Formats: sequence, structure tokens, C-alpha cells
Amino acid sequence: MNMDKSPHDRRRVFLSYASDDRAIAAQVTAALQEVGINVWFDVWELAPGDSISERVDQALQARDLFLLFLSKASVASRWVRTELNAVLTNEMRDRAITIIPVIIEDCDIPAVLTDRMYVDLRGDVGAGVQRLVAQLTATATVDFSTLDPERFEHLVGELLIALGFALRTDYRADRGQQYDFLATHRSRDPFGAERTETWVVEVKAYREQRINISTIHQLLGYLATMSPDTKGLLVTSSRLTSVAREFLSEAVLKTGREVRVIDNTELTNLLLRQPELVGRYFPSPNSP
Repeated sequence: MNMDKSPHDRRRVFLSYASDDRAIAAQVTAALQEVGINVWFDVWELAPGDSISERVDQALQARDLFLLFLSKASVASRWVRTELNAVLTNEMRDRAITIIPVIIEDCDIPAVLTDRMYVDLRGDVGAGVQRLVAQLTATATVDFSTLDPERFEHLVGELLIALGFALRTDYRADRGQQYDFLATHRSRDPFGAERTETWVVEVKAYREQRINISTIHQLLGYLATMSPDTKGLLVTSSRLTSVAREFLSEAVLKTGREVRVIDNTELTNLLLRQPELVGRYFPSPNSP
């Protein structure tokens, strides 16, 4: 794969690890560099007492990938205990940085990372590293700005199906609704009984603009016409403004409705698990 885009567009991979884990971090670095991925390694090693948020300010840019190596040594360090949550909820979310936990030994995974796609290197390290290389090579081509709104909607629809949702689009003629999908998801509760969730899905593709309050208000309006247990899902190629994020939090508390937002960063994370979709919607320049 050709990674030699302009310096501004070229996606970089940062490795964050404890000094005790330097050997495996070096192994991952070598494998990534071999396929042309731009890796920051030595400059990113965290010494005791270093501030991860200061390193973010110094180096990370939008669209960068951040590999966070998790081990007994790293999760015991001060920066994980006191700073990771703030960084994840503020700096990295706002700057569209994709964070990928890399588990290298059994350890207590920070709660803020438990719902993220992770790479497991605890078994066959060599095979795990190759899977990581394949995922990052595919993800480096992801650029939502290359998709028009219709194509972006199709990508989201296929992703939801891959995640186990069933989609309906025939409701529009019957009910005059304007949201993009009505999605259902079946699962089982801890006692084995089947339960079905219904989601109203709104898809918004933007190249520069961020999601504002009017978009959130529109989705809440759709939900107000449906049964109380219907959930809302907003999937966007952009990110929420801070004002929209605050408005959403207040609206959820006030209405009791569950509304989930999948923004640029989280959408990229989800696509890490779907290399077939990535290859179809974001083909490599060297693809036949």
C-alpha cells in the first residue's frame, strides 16, 4: 500500500507504552514500518511522571492513530490512573484521533477502554502483530470526505447489518418519516430470553461542518413520535460541537431517551473490524 500522501494527509501511528514493554513495542514498530506506516516510537515512550495530555498537545493531529499498550506496568502508572479518562473524553475526541488498546498481558483494563475494539497480543505475538498490521493498513485509507452523502449512507447501512442489525427503509412511504433507517437488533438477556431493540437511525455526512443542536433536536423529534423504548442513533462523518454534546446530555436526562452518537473517530474504530467494507468503500491507490 502506498502511504506516501502529502505530509498533511499522511496518517501517523503513535505508540504509548511503559518502559518495561519496550521490546514488544519495538517489534510492532518494525512490522508497521516494513509496510510503510509512519510510526512514532522512541519520541513517544512515556517515562515515569510524564503527562500524556502534554504529549498529545505536542504531537498528535487529527486522523492519527494512537496505540495504547496495556500491561500490568502501564495500567499501574500514574498517567493511566489519573489522565487517560480526561484525554479520551476531551482532547482525542475533539481531534478525531483513533485510539486502539493493545493488550500484551493479563491486566486490569481501564474502564473507559472496555467498549473499544482492541488488539490482543497475549497469545501468538507474531500472528497478533500481523493482524494489527492488516487492520492499520486498511484503516489508513479511510477518508470519509471522499464519499458523497448517498455513498456514506450506504456504508453506514452495511456496517449496521454487519453489526447484527436488521434495517427497514420501507417505513418512509407508510409514515412520511424522514430519518434514514429503522433498525432492530435482537439479543438475549442473562436468563436466555430474547429481546429486541428498535433504533431510529439518522446519518449525516459532512466534510467540514460539525453536528449542531438542530440535528440532535431533529432526532429527538423523531423519537417523540415513537414508543418510549425506541432508541436513537446518529452516525456522522463529522463530530459534535461542544454545545451540541452538552445539549444532548441534558436532553437525554430530561427525556429519558437513549441516544447514541457514532462520530468520525468511533466510526473509524468500528470499521477496523470490517476490512471488507473498508476495501470496498476506500480502495487502496494500488488496488487492481
